[in-house]
Amino acid sequence: MTVETVGIEKITPEMRKGSSRSSFNLWFAANLTIADFALGFIPLSLGMNFSSALLSIIIGNILGATIVGLSAIMGPRTGYPQMMSTTNSMGAKVMRAFGLVNLSNTVGWFIINNVLAVEALYLIFRVSYVFLLLIFVGVVFVVAYIGHDFIHRLEKILSYILGILFLIIFIYIIVTGKMDNIVPGNISIGLSFLFMVAISYSYLMSWGPYASDYSRYLPENTSQKKLFSYVFSGSFISTTFVEIVAISISFILLNSTLSAMGSLQLISGRYAVIALFAIVLGGISANVLNLYSSSLSGLVGGIRMKRTTFVGVVAVVGLILSIIFYNGFYSFFEDFLLILAYWISPWVAILIVDFLVFRNYQLKFDRNFIFAGVFSYLSGLMVSVPFMNPGIPSLNIMNWSVTTTYYPQYFSRMLGGVDISYFVSIIVSALLYFAIKKYSRTGTRGESVQVPNTTFK
Repeated sequence: MTVETVGIEKITPEMRKGSSRSSFNLWFAANLTIADFALGFIPLSLGMNFSSALLSIIIGNILGATIVGLSAIMGPRTGYPQMMSTTNSMGAKVMRAFGLVNLSNTVGWFIINNVLAVEALYLIFRVSYVFLLLIFVGVVFVVAYIGHDFIHRLEKILSYILGILFLIIFIYIIVTGKMDNIVPGNISIGLSFLFMVAISYSYLMSWGPYASDYSRYLPENTSQKKLFSYVFSGSFISTTFVEIVAISISFILLNSTLSAMGSLQLISGRYAVIALFAIVLGGISANVLNLYSSSLSGLVGGIRMKRTTFVGVVAVVGLILSIIFYNGFYSFFEDFLLILAYWISPWVAILIVDFLVFRNYQLKFDRNFIFAGVFSYLSGLMVSVPFMNPGIPSLNIMNWSVTTTYYPQYFSRMLGGVDISYFVSIIVSALLYFAIKKYSRTGTRGESVQVPNTTFK
């Protein structure tokens, strides 16, 4: 297998290949994973009934999958990784800053999937957590190191394997589980419902800054509608299905003291090894994308290193942080989901408007700063602050555990701590950017600096 030599330079016509259909397999496999499986155990802890839990994740996943699909369609037209689309609406220097921000995003998801996958491995083999973590990260590193083509091939294989395994798990749960505990109940649109919509949206939309990384090799004339439909359906179907499996397990067991992995092991009985193995494979499918995209984001951010070398650096850093965050994982998981959405929502809103409405397909790197995008982004973020309820994790060095302190702002306190700030910021930023670009000449004003293309190699 040939190692990918392309970094973040534009994909030229002779390098274009593949069809949009492959995007379904990639996003289907990437979301048959452990993080959204763990997310499915949250509704029961919030006191929600089965029907309310189901509807809340469906709404959240529709919104999240829409963001991923709209982000992915930029790849074939621009030929660049997702984060580089920032240059057209905010400028080249701002693009670099967002590249580094997304680097932290990818590392965070890398940690989350490491912890959950290795927890599943531990339940199978009962050996050292650190040893299992080394093996898991090593496998993910090899795939990400080889690069784009190998990732697509692996994800296609995993999409079939994981789809079959999770279907078997679900059928087994239905046949052997205590289905009497799954009482539909009346749908209640309360604070818990809004919280679950926000959490499920936050999980799925967090793939937005990655999406074009895996569609940039497609032919430039790829149908945007077809590509969107494949990315949307692949991510929505798999995410919703895995979360339904998790929700079902949680309501059958009605045991809030068990972890997601412990619950899966208990309900699977003698087939627990197969179920846990599916979780591990799901972790590989997701973390390959996290690690690969982290290398691209770092290069976009200005890190002077080969893609293959930087993949190794991120793998080592993620390995160390996975050990640190292990004890306080579930608190860290929920906090991370909310915090990461703060910067993504207004950013992706501006990129989507710039691409779909103003049809800026060709990326330009001749301006460091563009007023319309930066002002719209900051305005959307500031307006959303009163709706935030950030959970700030802190590390206790004495026992290597993580504790979280929440800081609900004015409107969040009125909503009982529910954080809807990202919905506010995405709407405000999109409308502001559209208005400035369409009705004001200042929308195109910016500091003009010639940035050579070799800067991004």
